[in-house]
Amino acid sequence: MLRNYYYLNRTIVELNRILHGSKVDEIYSQEKNSLLISIPTDENPYRHLFISTNPSLPYLAIKNNHRKAKKNIVQLNVLNKIDVIRMVEISKNDRLIKLKLGDFEILYSIMGGRTNIFFIRNSEVFEELRKSKGDSEIIERVANSEFTTKNIFHEIDENLFVGFDSRKIKKEYSFIPKEIISEMKYRYVKGNSYEQLFHQILKELYSGKIKVFEHKDEEKIRFAPESYRIFQSNQDIAFDDCNTAISKFLQKHYRFEKINRLKKEITKQLHKELERTANKLNNLKGRIEKGERSHEYYNYGNLLLANRHLLIKGMEIVKVVDYITNNEIIIKLNPKNVPQKSIDLYFEKAKDEKINFKISEELYLSSLGKFDKLKVIETEFENANSVDEYIEIKAKLKISDKKNEKKKVTDGVKLRELLIDGKYKVLVGRDSKSNDKLSIKIAKQNDYWFHARGLPGSHVVLRVDDAKVGVPKNIIKNAAQIAAFYSKAKTAGTAPVSYTLAKFVRKKKGMEPGKVLIEKEKVLLVRPGIPSNTEMVSEE
Repeated sequence: MLRNYYYLNRTIVELNRILHGSKVDEIYSQEKNSLLISIPTDENPYRHLFISTNPSLPYLAIKNNHRKAKKNIVQLNVLNKIDVIRMVEISKNDRLIKLKLGDFEILYSIMGGRTNIFFIRNSEVFEELRKSKGDSEIIERVANSEFTTKNIFHEIDENLFVGFDSRKIKKEYSFIPKEIISEMKYRYVKGNSYEQLFHQILKELYSGKIKVFEHKDEEKIRFAPESYRIFQSNQDIAFDDCNTAISKFLQKHYRFEKINRLKKEITKQLHKELERTANKLNNLKGRIEKGERSHEYYNYGNLLLANRHLLIKGMEIVKVVDYITNNEIIIKLNPKNVPQKSIDLYFEKAKDEKINFKISEELYLSSLGKFDKLKVIETEFENANSVDEYIEIKAKLKISDKKNEKKKVTDGVKLRELLIDGKYKVLVGRDSKSNDKLSIKIAKQNDYWFHARGLPGSHVVLRVDDAKVGVPKNIIKNAAQIAAFYSKAKTAGTAPVSYTLAKFVRKKKGMEPGKVLIEKEKVLLVRPGIPSNTEMVSEE
């Protein structure tokens, strides 16, 4: 790729021919891992030499019309006056590039994660792009290097190339890329000279056209001599000079990277939404198929009331005669409840059942509509091939760009988010500071607030979108179970949980983090746990 020695060699030969004698009036950086050298001409007053120190993509390229940014500029005060580039050279055996100016030199060292740019005067480093401890090392490398402005044809030990063992060859000649070894292997004819073949392939690299194309198998953009037979593509674009090829490569590379990044984001979110919606549909369908059971629960309540004399605390079931059908039926009881509570429970279930069943039907229809929309988006995604199309799909899925998101009240707050019955949002604080922000800043006045009574634990808020509609009692109970689960009562059989409306929760000045005062407190006795009708949405 671009960081390979021989591509760099060709680049430097071409740059030396173009830049020799060019005036330099400014040197600065405006983004991480980059240096810009202003080299204007009458024809191109905004011409710059761009040098990238990105370890994964180091390169040099001339940009004929680059406008200096107005912000985030780091000026390198290395020029005393307008200077001139006298020579651009490369070390004969090292990825070390030198730009000679009037009284100092710019050294561009490509060494993986240590890639850097040094400014040297009188054999001493007086400035560098990235702060490092490699001053003495770079001076030693420069002293041990012989620089050139010509194409290099290294001599090789032909015995090492017998069998074309890449690992063995790379161990001895780390600067020879695998693609050249592969090309030699592809072309080699028994009895011919390995070195002559090697030099022929280098000659094509140095003087032939360079093609830029998408390598389907490797799933990346490639940069290679047009004559290389190991790379066959119907979409090749060939260029006469290295600089134009690099510019096209970067254009295609960044577009390709952006598309891949968008595809990953969309794939993750789309699969997540499809799976979640499908599961919700299956659960709701099963719930609806069972039918509305309020009449059944109301009947159980009446039967228990009529047979109250049979009820004893500790019973798990009771057998009674249904006076409507005259059949004996079995009614389940909670052994921990007193008789009256068991009776009241079935009347409450009858009331909640009507509300919950209606909500389930509404949720099923809305979820079915959402699922159909997601399938349409999935088809659009499969057929998309441009950045704009992927961005449009991303917007439809409401995938936010975190870099551009405006700060929210929840920024920096550690919260868990759960969803009960696919509709009721529950927020859970994860530490004392987050508990405070959740209870005082984030919770709305008609939201329900929960906390394990008398024990350390998370503050829990049940969102209420419409106070007029209200929330079914079983949902409130589910939220209380969650509050008990995220407390010191987690392993208890049952635990008391305090709850009230969020508007009745306040904090006095000077109170410890996580401590609040509550009014109009109610208490529920629940079994700690995450209810089966609840799913974890996120854990920030």
